[in-house]
Amino acid sequence: MSNPLRRVVDGVDVVRHEKRAWGLQIWMLLILVAGVLAIAIAVYTVARHPGFRWTPEDVADLLPPLMFAIVAVFLLAGFYMAQREAVVNALREELLTQKIEAELNRELTLLDPVTEVYNRRYARVILTREASRVKRNRTALALMLVDITGFRHVNDSLGHNGGDVVLRQIAQLLQHRIRNSDIIVRFGGDEFLLILPEAEKTGIERLMVRVKQSVIDWAPRSGMADFHLRFAVGVGFYRGEGRIDEVLSIAEERMIQDRGKPDPVPQKAAVGDDPVRS
Repeated sequence: MSNPLRRVVDGVDVVRHEKRAWGLQIWMLLILVAGVLAIAIAVYTVARHPGFRWTPEDVADLLPPLMFAIVAVFLLAGFYMAQREAVVNALREELLTQKIEAELNRELTLLDPVTEVYNRRYARVILTREASRVKRNRTALALMLVDITGFRHVNDSLGHNGGDVVLRQIAQLLQHRIRNSDIIVRFGGDEFLLILPEAEKTGIERLMVRVKQSVIDWAPRSGMADFHLRFAVGVGFYRGEGRIDEVLSIAEERMIQDRGKPDPVPQKAAVGDDPVRS
């Protein structure tokens, strides 16, 4: 299936450049015909006078058609260069369009189609990049796993389409609670991973409280109060030693432990004493 953006962009460019190319070709043909006629007139003038002696008077008779032929040659060269430049510009625009399309397609493959946040496959690329930054800058990276408890009842009551709508709203809710430098990933069916660079313990504890309170405040406004949705949250810190998968496992264990706890509370025990944001 063709990309509608590509169709529109290419459609506009192709029509515009085809019209320009046809116009230049017609002008070049007319000038070429005029130049050939001018040369033919000059030759005919010479042939019509067998006694042509190249006197000033005879040369004066040849000057108009010869000058016209010379002008025609210069105009023809100018139009040729203009057409060549138009073709080069068209190729450049086509290359730019292809690059934009490739970037859009790449972006779409990185996003979860339901929530429109990054998918789990791309999370591995992000984590590898952020782990390298931690080692280079000697900072800490916080990984926060967020599980939506009670979400199964949403799917049972509203169906999967309704559940997808709720998931998208919750993803937006989480997106509004984090910084621009933070990254949200749909990590599982109803789980999200927040990747939080340059983490510090106090800030993460405050964020956990805000995140847990956000769904409690959001549910009544969205008609979801009867489902009693809550966030179970677990955090792990990576400081450049060991494997980042181990940190994810720690965050998952703390998230599971958090499922039975009341909300919202600062979870100092869950955050622990790992190295954090400075």
